[in-house]
Amino acid sequence: MLEILFTKVLQQSIKGLSYFEISCSYSPASYTPTTTSVNTMCLSTPTPSKPNVNADSVAGQSNGGACSLGAMCQDNQLKNRKAPATDAKQTKELDDDNLGYSEENAVYKENPEKTLKLVEEQQQEQKSDTDEVVYKPQIRWPDLGAQTFLHVGALYGLYLLFSAKFYTFLWVVGCIWVSGIGITAGAHRLWSHKSYTASLFLRILLAFMFSIAGQRDAYTWALDHRIHHKFSETDADPHNAKRGFFFAHVGWLFLTPHPKVIEKRKVIDMSDLEADAVVMFQRKYYIPLFALCSIVLPVLVPWYFWQEDLWMSFWINFNMRFTWTLNVAFFVNSVAHMYGNKPYDKNITPVEAPVVSFLAMGEGWHNYHHVFPWDYKTGEFGNYTLNVTTAFIDFCARIGLASERKSVSPEMVKRRAAKCGDGTRFLSDEYAHKNQVWGFGDRDLPREDLAELAKMQN
Repeated sequence: MLEILFTKVLQQSIKGLSYFEISCSYSPASYTPTTTSVNTMCLSTPTPSKPNVNADSVAGQSNGGACSLGAMCQDNQLKNRKAPATDAKQTKELDDDNLGYSEENAVYKENPEKTLKLVEEQQQEQKSDTDEVVYKPQIRWPDLGAQTFLHVGALYGLYLLFSAKFYTFLWVVGCIWVSGIGITAGAHRLWSHKSYTASLFLRILLAFMFSIAGQRDAYTWALDHRIHHKFSETDADPHNAKRGFFFAHVGWLFLTPHPKVIEKRKVIDMSDLEADAVVMFQRKYYIPLFALCSIVLPVLVPWYFWQEDLWMSFWINFNMRFTWTLNVAFFVNSVAHMYGNKPYDKNITPVEAPVVSFLAMGEGWHNYHHVFPWDYKTGEFGNYTLNVTTAFIDFCARIGLASERKSVSPEMVKRRAAKCGDGTRFLSDEYAHKNQVWGFGDRDLPREDLAELAKMQN
């Protein structure tokens, strides 16, 4: 009997000690009690209930470990002694005002696990913000080999062009123009920026024309271009011009992308293109479409219809044409981000490049385009000579294939240019000179300036 009685007393003592240890040394990671020595025990008898997470324990966890047991217990005792007594009504009002949030303990009273989760998420965000991403670009040798083949072969194709038939010359120019419209009016202004609405027939036509260009599928092209605009000239920009001319022009195609590029590809909204059956069809069957539209048709048509040499037709109508179109598009990423004026925003790198605009069918007005990316013209002025793509879209709108062309009002352009531009836009525009004066005595001289001048003369 004495042994049974002694055993029960010992069990109750151990149970009370366990509750005591939990209240004095709670670890936010779990509810498992930690082991402590008798010398560091609290003097007060703890209440056997589920512990709250106090601010000190959370702070200790964020610093890499729990606070010392003695310090925690003493701090709890001080808080218990200093806490003013409040009636139930006042406590309820405080809880209602704080929506269940305890300012003293910095926890949600009803759900301490939720508070712990929030703290851990904040710590993770702070860590991700402060940690530097170690990035060493690696060469993708198959892509580098493909680019080398294309560019060397393009030089050979250019050499053969001088001995090709005249119809072959006209054919390759026509293919360049058609595939270029597929890029500018299709992948760029329609699918990347949603600057106008196209009918089903026009979308199918543009998808076919873009497949001739062979610059990946329209979905992937638009995804990278949206990232380029959203995170321009940062590590998340696929062809960041701050990494140099060569990288922005062609290097980004055969170097591994920065981790930030991969990360941002997951956050860009592409739901509109995912709902476009034409875009998704072209993406699904891109490889056979590329083989048919970019290689077979351009090469075989001259050989079949006017008996052009098949060898010559391949190097001219595929290799040279493909590489020419590729580099013209690359000029927008490199030249149009480095050399030119900034009439609309001097704080960004894109510039106005008329030569690029001529070669790229209107895509060189890049400072304007980055300021107003929804404008279907991608430029302020409607000169079709340097913006053939705008002429194409306007023609399609006239015959009912395009609609809802988005643009920018002249006043909006003037306000933005006056506020952020480098001043080059206003060389022949009276808008910038309406507040200018010719000198002392001009009736438009501001009164505050006149008053300041009077003080200086006295």
